Amino acid sequence: MMPINKVAIFLMAIGLEKGQNVIALMDTSEIKAVVSEIRGLKSITPEIQEKVWSEFTQLGYEEEMKPPEILTIMRFLFNGSKITEKYK
Repeated sequence: MMPINKVAIFLMAIGLEKGQNVIALMDTSEIKAVVSEIRGLKSITPEIQEKVWSEFTQLGYEEEMKPPEILTIMRFLFNGSKITEKYK
């Protein structure tokens, strides 16, 4: 699974409000990449969701994190850079 897929699944998993708050911090190219990926999601099995959730937890995600901290965790999947589709 590619990093952009994981970000899209994770944003769906954390809920609408928190996900929107994270997306609001992204630049235009990141938003386009992530929203495109979210739109392309078909069905997410519980196993895939658990795998993605586990990976983000290993990266340091905690429920009480603020949106800027969550975005930083997401960018770890992109070697600390902005989220892009080039990792597809």
